[in-house]
Amino acid sequence: MKVGDLVKYVGDNADDPPILRAGLVTGFDKDGDPVVLFHGDADPEGPDGSTFLTESIEVLNECG
Repeated sequence: MKVGDLVKYVGDNADDPPILRAGLVTGFDKDGDPVVLFHGDADPEGPDGSTFLTESIEVLNECG
């Protein structure tokens, strides 16, 4: 997984499952987990998106 990859959320969030469409990896946090800006995310953690566990994200189309 790299910055610019098109991804989708595939995690299991039983309490409040997010309704997230396709997103772009915009960076990585200090633990190496991707920061993703999802289309339709009304409440991202920051301007570049939100951090997700690597295993919760599936790459749809690799950049470059």
